Amino acid sequence: MTTFEKQVVQIACLGAWQIVTGGKMTSRLEPVEDPRWTQKTGLFVTLKIGGVVRGSMGLLESTTTLAETLFDAGQTAATHDTRFPPIELKELPDLEINVTLLSEIKKLKNSEELEIGSMGLIISRGDKQGVLLSHVASENGWNAEQFLEAACEKAQLSHKAWKEPNTLVEYFKSAELDGGNVIQNIQGYI
Repeated sequence: MTTFEKQVVQIACLGAWQIVTGGKMTSRLEPVEDPRWTQKTGLFVTLKIGGVVRGSMGLLESTTTLAETLFDAGQTAATHDTRFPPIELKELPDLEINVTLLSEIKKLKNSEELEIGSMGLIISRGDKQGVLLSHVASENGWNAEQFLEAACEKAQLSHKAWKEPNTLVEYFKSAELDGGNVIQNIQGYI
């Protein structure tokens, strides 16, 4: 993992840690020089305990810098994923993190274009939307059509909605950073 990637993970960890503990950092993290810090990119932060998701939150597009978005997404994943109760202080020692950085979102022309394992999906129609990260298809052993159907299901659409002209099907490439233990990542800052 590069220094930039390590700091990406650390900033998300600090967001999760701060919202759970209410604590203040003991030293400042000085980001390495990299033009990506100023980009307004989409990302997802996933928190797990024992390999089981405990909270996940992200944005397809951001209105703030990468560092601000990472910190906020770390906080939100820890406390605002409505599928789970907020992370508790006693869970922090076992908490693990994954950060997924998204590339530009593009329209998918046909299912043959979909690269399993390196592309995530966004299915939209009206006010309904389903997003699946690239690793979901690989983990489930899905082919392109199964991945598209699962994204439709997540959007609460029929499984074949991706074939219909009024459904927008988009993809993004992503880089997933397996950050490991949250506390170990930020030892020098808390």
